[in-house]
Amino acid sequence: MEDSRPETESTTSHPNHQDTTKDFTHQLNPLTDSASTAEASYVAPGRASFILPETVQFGYHEISHSKQMIISDDRLSATKSDPASQYAHGVCYGAIPLRGTAEFEVEIISYGTGWSGTMKLGVMRCKADSKISVPRYSPEGPEHVVWSSTKIHNRLSGGLSMGGPNVDETEKQYSTVNLDDLTVGSRLGFRLSYDGALSFLVDGKSHGVAAENVYLKAHDVYAVVDHYANCKATRITRAAMRVDLNLQDRCVELLASWLKSKQDAKELPLPLRLIERLVQSIDK
Repeated sequence: MEDSRPETESTTSHPNHQDTTKDFTHQLNPLTDSASTAEASYVAPGRASFILPETVQFGYHEISHSKQMIISDDRLSATKSDPASQYAHGVCYGAIPLRGTAEFEVEIISYGTGWSGTMKLGVMRCKADSKISVPRYSPEGPEHVVWSSTKIHNRLSGGLSMGGPNVDETEKQYSTVNLDDLTVGSRLGFRLSYDGALSFLVDGKSHGVAAENVYLKAHDVYAVVDHYANCKATRITRAAMRVDLNLQDRCVELLASWLKSKQDAKELPLPLRLIERLVQSIDK
């Protein structure tokens, strides 16, 4: 059972500090490498709801994470140092801000303690060049939106905008899939669209839009992975961004935003390849 008592760790430097960003020379540059645009139509086998190349362009941040978390030298893995005695304090952030269309996925590589509950995933938004306090666990974090168990916890400014003075705008039911059922080998990811719509995926299958308008002017957005309770270690399997959209990409995203379902896309009088791209871009 999750304990909701407020607690944060000591304030750390903001992930935007340049001296902490490792150069992944064997991967694509998410902001400048033209291959990230040229290969935009590639869809990895078994990952029907991902639309970007299956690459890892960045890892975990080596400073902005819970003190109990150990980041590997290549910054692709994060491990809890004492999972048996600490169910919380497992929060890690991505190394660089997300931009444009972004996809992120991690795999559970070590699992199992006496605690109940498991990994949580989402994003954190903060003012550019500001400092942050790493929360005890991510659903409590200000300006965080995360999937926890079967619910979305949205603490972004504006929340869920459900309306009404007596409505809890920070939490809503999201999926029949319970993240507490994940185990070793399970993959949990998200896709953040160019216009700031956030969708989550389990083993490559999308569960629909969880939050909108995530991007905000003069703010940075970072991936956040919470190694809660039974989740002892993860490995990043996908961390890709596409910033400069070509005309076809823009048309696909705009058309997808107008369509109500994947079936609507399949009924359009368009080339099969374009219909397939539309279907990949629709989360309903």
